[in-house]
Amino acid sequence: IKHHLITNIIREESTILFVGYQAKGTLGREIIKGAKQVRILGKYYPVKARIEKINGFSAHADRDELFFWIDKIKGVKKIFLIHGEEEVINDFSIFLKERLNSEIYAPSYLEELAI
Repeated sequence: IKHHLITNIIREESTILFVGYQAKGTLGREIIKGAKQVRILGKYYPVKARIEKINGFSAHADRDELFFWIDKIKGVKKIFLIHGEEEVINDFSIFLKERLNSEIYAPSYLEELAI
């Protein structure tokens, strides 16, 4: 993908289309946020292509879908939220605590927990 990006990001007649979420700290997020130049495979390239994004295509479940799934499992005592951006995990943790009778954990990066 990066080789295709190198070929096309410098071309004004090209369009780079992002489908789905681009995480904080990624090249995709940098491009979507309007970077004028980006580093790809150790070299800097000017962003001349048109950048577009389509929302709504995600392989991840949203909050309500996750809650629906968790709520169907009886007797859950502990839930560990370990994948996602910190702000989203914290918000989801609060959401779950308000609705479930389970202990909710959102460990920090590299934090170890005994289960």
